Amino acid sequence: MNTISRRGFLAAGAAAIGVARMPRPALAQTPAPIRLSAATRTLDIDGRAATVFGLAGPGGQGLMLDPGQRFRVDLTNDLGVGTIIHWHGQVPPNAQDGVPDMPMPLLAPGETRSYDFEARPGTHWMHSHVPVQEMRLLAAPLIVRAPQDLAADRQEVVMFLHDFSFSSPEEVLAEIAGGGGGHGAGHGAVASAPAQGMPMAGTGTMGEMTGDMPGMGGMGMGGMGMDLNDHDWDAYLANDRTLSDPEVVQVERGGRIRLRVINAAAATVF
Repeated sequence: MNTISRRGFLAAGAAAIGVARMPRPALAQTPAPIRLSAATRTLDIDGRAATVFGLAGPGGQGLMLDPGQRFRVDLTNDLGVGTIIHWHGQVPPNAQDGVPDMPMPLLAPGETRSYDFEARPGTHWMHSHVPVQEMRLLAAPLIVRAPQDLAADRQEVVMFLHDFSFSSPEEVLAEIAGGGGGHGAGHGAVASAPAQGMPMAGTGTMGEMTGDMPGMGGMGMGGMGMDLNDHDWDAYLANDRTLSDPEVVQVERGGRIRLRVINAAAATVF
């Protein structure tokens, strides 16, 4: 029969008392990170198959966090090219912001990177900061619920808008630069193809640069006029569906709805 020394007994008792006095949240296990994957997927665009990019979370494209839930995400690049994701509307540490080489490089194919910061409530989105990838639909909703969202008696519906072309992003940019993208093509900051990893002129990433600047008056960088609907896109999508084959959301008669609308288009003002 083993015996315990007086010193060992006192140490064990002190440890037990310490555990008993710890707040309950400290005893709970930290939730596992959410897995998010940048990967290819196939859409049906008016009866024609299209291979695009996407951000797949546990419930499909995008993420929805509950009130107080931290943004703890493991992002894996399952694409064949490097990528990096910006968390639009969030204020993470600079190293997690998702701008190429400021300071983190692109995620290499197969690489996983971890993110952990306090999430800001609201209707947000996430997208690649490599312009040609955003044009290939590498973007998704990022919804962070507030306590009143759970308390309210209403149905939540997300409408995620995008523009789409069967042509490659490089071909689209060449058409716009050459004036062949539609009426008045070639205006403003979209008149030349951006370098890899630089923000692209459009309602998405361009909004981060000029959207909150007073007195812009529709003028782009360097005083150039901007017309962001110059390209004749093959389709306009809402939740990856076209108007000819829309997603139909069932709602309760007389019920209340919160509609969250996100314009994630590369170069279209809806």
